[in-house]
Amino acid sequence: MAQESVKIEIRGLAELQKKLDAMSEEFAAKSIVGSAYTSNKVMVDAIKNEISSQGLVDTGLLQSSITRKKLIYPKDGTAVIITGVNKRVKGVDKRGRPRVPWRYANVLEPKYHFVENAANAVKQTVIDKFVQSLKNKIKKFEKNNPNPPAS
Repeated sequence: MAQESVKIEIRGLAELQKKLDAMSEEFAAKSIVGSAYTSNKVMVDAIKNEISSQGLVDTGLLQSSITRKKLIYPKDGTAVIITGVNKRVKGVDKRGRPRVPWRYANVLEPKYHFVENAANAVKQTVIDKFVQSLKNKIKKFEKNNPNPPAS
């Protein structure tokens, strides 16, 4: 499966920057990563729905193997949310033959574009969910810390 990525860059939001600066660095980073992870659930659901709509359910193994994972690289603090087929999921097809979803996902994606179609269908929803989740985390922080230290 071709590795696709979506990058979100927030620019020109001075108010957001001030609010994030008022938080501890660790809390701000956790809020951003947590919001990205939360919003990515929409993508997981969209991929599963796309698999079903194209009749690729088979035993449901491919569909059940779609997951998301959060990776944080300590060297530079980069956070990556990966959505795709979990290599650890294994099962059998209708005839009882062993099946490994990530192997046949590589064959099916170029023909059916289930990941690409799902991403295109929900990208704005994912961004909206990210923004809403981050706003909620900031509100919660402000409620619990009414007098943050001045920057």
